[in-house]
Amino acid sequence: MAWILNQTSGELASADLAQALDTLGSEGTVVWLDLSPEEFRPLTKRLGFHPQAIEDALKAADGMSEAAQRTKLDRFPEHVFLYLFRSQIDDDGKLQLKEVPLFVNRHSVVVVDRGRPYDVSELVDRWKANAALLHHGVPALLYAALDLVVDSHLETVDQLADVVDGLEDDLFDGVAEAGSDPREVQLRSFTTRKALVRLRRVTQPMRELITGIMRRDDTEHPFVTTDLLPYYQDLYDHTLRVNDTIEGLRELITTIYETRLALFDHTLNTVTRQLAAWAAIIAVPTAVTGFYGQNVPYPGYLRPLGFWSSTFIWVGVSVGLYFMFKKRRWL
Repeated sequence: MAWILNQTSGELASADLAQALDTLGSEGTVVWLDLSPEEFRPLTKRLGFHPQAIEDALKAADGMSEAAQRTKLDRFPEHVFLYLFRSQIDDDGKLQLKEVPLFVNRHSVVVVDRGRPYDVSELVDRWKANAALLHHGVPALLYAALDLVVDSHLETVDQLADVVDGLEDDLFDGVAEAGSDPREVQLRSFTTRKALVRLRRVTQPMRELITGIMRRDDTEHPFVTTDLLPYYQDLYDHTLRVNDTIEGLRELITTIYETRLALFDHTLNTVTRQLAAWAAIIAVPTAVTGFYGQNVPYPGYLRPLGFWSSTFIWVGVSVGLYFMFKKRRWL
């Protein structure tokens, strides 16, 4: 897929790949190319991108190899290479990261589309919503893509915040379903914390990435002009919000975990005290009846007085112990 932007008129039109490549490099025209890896490989020499950036763009970032890729901005003599991640929570509540490699120069933006990281219509809608900015060219098109990525992080972190709120509500919910498995709550807590750690790894470098784009090395021809600075500053503020929220949620979920352990310890201590109290109460009639069951004479031996005195003793002492433990909140 390709789009051609006329900076003078601000008109954006879709085009086929051949037409976009013929227009590439024309003065006053900006080209956005959305290429699959199969389409991108044969064009690497014509596009003139650095071999290291090409290798990073085509390198898999799935599974264990994901640690080798990170959110970054690399500057090369003729272009800038950005590696971004768009995030979302799937139906199973797990975090999914979709990589978005971009090559940016003065006249074009090339995206290596690996697994549809975004909806194309959503990106076009953002361009049209900021049509007044399109005469700025590449920075305006890039802003929409960055805004799409940052908004995905905002949406993801809000969903994770709802999950953490649910864990917090369950923490002090005294009504537990019979047969409920506490491991389910622990698994949900662990999954959420793992998602926060992964999300933090791709969102934290976004601050340096956006400030790197806004950096004015060329004061006469800055990449981000004064008119666009407020929009990029808004992206930076949203990135700060995402990272601050992630840090707060990580601390909160750690507190929830520690509080849950403390509640378990409190429950265990309560049960232990109750068992000890009932054992003490039950020990009294056992001791009294054992004493009166001796085969030697004692006061009231073989008379009704012995039965009533033993009954009065164990009932009285047991009731006394019950109220004493009740007063001390052992029962």
